[in-house]
Amino acid sequence: MPDIVITVLSVIAGCLMCFEGYKLFRLSLGIAGGVAGFVLAKMIIELTGSWINWSETAKIIVLAVFTIVCGVIAFTLYMKALIAITTIICAFWFYDDFQFLFTGIENSVMRVVLTYVVGFFAGMLLGVIVYYAQKWTISLLTSFVGARLISGVLAPVIWSGVFSGQYAGIIERQVIGSGVEINFSLIRLLLVVAFCVAGFVIQLKTSKK
Repeated sequence: MPDIVITVLSVIAGCLMCFEGYKLFRLSLGIAGGVAGFVLAKMIIELTGSWINWSETAKIIVLAVFTIVCGVIAFTLYMKALIAITTIICAFWFYDDFQFLFTGIENSVMRVVLTYVVGFFAGMLLGVIVYYAQKWTISLLTSFVGARLISGVLAPVIWSGVFSGQYAGIIERQVIGSGVEINFSLIRLLLVVAFCVAGFVIQLKTSKK
């Protein structure tokens, strides 16, 4: 049941941010704050998992508290919280999506730290740009965050239901050619790009300057 609730809320929040992010920027920032809180709680649980035996109930409570508190803080502080929220989210997602860029580093601790550091700096830079810019960058940021939330739900469904099933070979050959291997990361990336572009275009067309 908790997984279903999180899934539904993620899709709703993702759609709001992706397609209405600029018009509802304060609400979008509150949602982003909730995402940042969820990310922080997840990181804490993972980092302390070796010496703390987290029960499922304890995990849900910690995730819920961090999500709600950070969401409320972000909504209240508004633009003052923008850079911090963007930095946290980008650092986690950079590690989640692009850690393969640092596979050449043999030291696992250094690999994790370096990935997070690069993500932090990228997120901080993005936050500063959005803070001082206007409609285009705000629309692009909210479209991206919304698209990433949506893809986090849809990618596993599409992967398990279609691409890892009997139709994988047909789609692989007909759509992108036999020389490219379909994998989960590619599916998620394609979904992020598709929803981000769609959300960005819709926001520019429907939002007044």
